[in-house]
Amino acid sequence: MFRTFSSCRIQLARVVPGTFGRAYESTLAAAAAAADVAPASGGPQLVTYPYFVHRTRFQSLPVYTDVKNGKTRKLTTVRRIEGDLEALRADMAKALSDSSIQIKRTSQQLVIKGDRSDEVRAWLTRSGF
Repeated sequence: MFRTFSSCRIQLARVVPGTFGRAYESTLAAAAAAADVAPASGGPQLVTYPYFVHRTRFQSLPVYTDVKNGKTRKLTTVRRIEGDLEALRADMAKALSDSSIQIKRTSQQLVIKGDRSDEVRAWLTRSGF
């Protein structure tokens, strides 16, 4: 049984990097098409942020939904953040039109009121993470 799991893990490791590369290339192409800008001859121009959101080991975005208080309170959590949390909070608040984003400094996480996981994932993908 252990060998089956390890062989399955190797197959996942082979599939995931290609998927991540295609998703990133399509994100750049969609961003260039939305901006109506012709791509530069040197390739796409990269944007630098004062923060970085690391993907998980299976190349998915670290956006999670927590249900608390007897299933009446939903929170969206963004984990694996490195860098300036205030800048990320400001950019995300502007993109989501929401100012109810809290920073957990000890664990380097952002907590957003409500189930906004789909919107956060879409924004992070558009931003190139």
